[in-house]
Amino acid sequence: MPSRTGILTAVHLANIAKTLSATRPYALSTLYLQFHPQVAANVSCPRALGRFVASVYQSSVTWLGSEVDLRIVTGSLRPNGGSFESFANRARPTTADYLFYDYALSSSGTGGERCLAERYPGVKVVELDTLPVDRVSLPPELDKQLQTYRNVVLGGTFDRIHAGHKVLLTQAVLLATERVVVGVTDGGMIKSKKLHELILPAAHRIEHVKEFLEDVDPFLRYEVVPILDPFGPTATDPDMDLIVVSTETARGGAKVNELRAQNGLNQLEVHTIELLDDESTVEDKEDKISSSNQRMDLLGTRLRPRRPAPAHIPPKPYIIGMIGGIAAGKSKMLERFRELGAGVVDCDKIGHQLYEPGEECYEQVVATFGREILAPDGKIDRRALGAIVFADRAKLDRLNEIMWKAIAKRANEEIRTLHEQHGKQVVVMEAAVMLQAGWHKNCHEVWSCIVPREEAIRRLMERNQFEEREAVRRVDAQPSSNEEMVQHSDIVFCTLWSYEYSQQQAERAWSILQQEMKLKL
Repeated sequence: MPSRTGILTAVHLANIAKTLSATRPYALSTLYLQFHPQVAANVSCPRALGRFVASVYQSSVTWLGSEVDLRIVTGSLRPNGGSFESFANRARPTTADYLFYDYALSSSGTGGERCLAERYPGVKVVELDTLPVDRVSLPPELDKQLQTYRNVVLGGTFDRIHAGHKVLLTQAVLLATERVVVGVTDGGMIKSKKLHELILPAAHRIEHVKEFLEDVDPFLRYEVVPILDPFGPTATDPDMDLIVVSTETARGGAKVNELRAQNGLNQLEVHTIELLDDESTVEDKEDKISSSNQRMDLLGTRLRPRRPAPAHIPPKPYIIGMIGGIAAGKSKMLERFRELGAGVVDCDKIGHQLYEPGEECYEQVVATFGREILAPDGKIDRRALGAIVFADRAKLDRLNEIMWKAIAKRANEEIRTLHEQHGKQVVVMEAAVMLQAGWHKNCHEVWSCIVPREEAIRRLMERNQFEEREAVRRVDAQPSSNEEMVQHSDIVFCTLWSYEYSQQQAERAWSILQQEMKLKL
């Protein structure tokens, strides 16, 4: 679907729910909501509409749908921004498909709306209501606290900007008269976040924040910087007056002032924003609007567009490489895809088979690691072998060298059998060492299954009866980190939550694949 941008000029703010809902049939990607010059003339300062802005962002998904990026242009409330000429001179948006008005254009005596039509040649003009423009309809309650500050600072992760971020950033904009400084967390600051492996790189998040701020109010100066500790520029910048925090990070404001006192800097006023409730929340998710919920929504979906098939791989069967850490739930995920219709090749099971007496790897492994790895029945004791190789990286590498070539050969044989004899059009090949062995280069795409390190350790202790020290050693000896696996993945799953939520992820991914390939499986 093509990207469509709309600009809504609103004067009847009390009817905003009806007005925004009326734009839904136009299938917009982005909607800019700007205030008619008469609104600016009837409020004492931009901050008066702070509560209104927050309420609109909170309900925007209900009124517009989750696919529309709403941006409320509070800069249109400033003296130098409250005219149609100023609207037309803004750098963004560069293009617009629709100009919406919540009033009858025939009632506008100034004709200033023509500036916008001329700014966007070919744009479609839509009157969403027939009310006259001169009956300004303000929200029932305007903010009574109208104090503003020259320099305002705030911080956050700002991963994939959502309504909660928009409220936080816009409140900072409404409180500022000259400069807004935004610290965007990076490095160790994001490691405690749920599904932190899916957080966008800091450079991308910084660019998204800058773009949003310049969209909603181009009349302030913005400094958006990465921070590696909770304080960022607040620890040293003497030209700061107010810090904006959420109810979740309110203690951080007090900590900032403690540090500033130690550094001989002025104390900052602290402005606290209430977190927005997520009106569409479901079981397993947080009740607030959060980036964590958004990252959970990415599970089982494409993180990047489907790539062309590598030239050296036949188009059929379609091979998916499944990777994942120890105790991440890969085996159960494989069962799900088998039930959905995929052929499944389990390279770990192939590895177990190749340890059996008479198999090509048996004698070589015993000769390399000694007969003490054998059980009384002559079979290789994998626990004894594991104790040796997981304690010595060089020995683990030697074992891999022996096993990987044989496993790849047997896996290819199984893939061919599943396709030619069982008619499987899609084969999921699971291997913990997929990336290290280079087998992902022989797959059409890669899917991964992850859980946090602490959860993997807990599962090993519970499932395998390992002591904590042994569980930690096994987890830390894994060939790939969650971050590395996600970087190579087209689709990611996480089995941290309920069985049902993991099942939904699998079904979502399978549905996407079916639709793309148009296969009857």
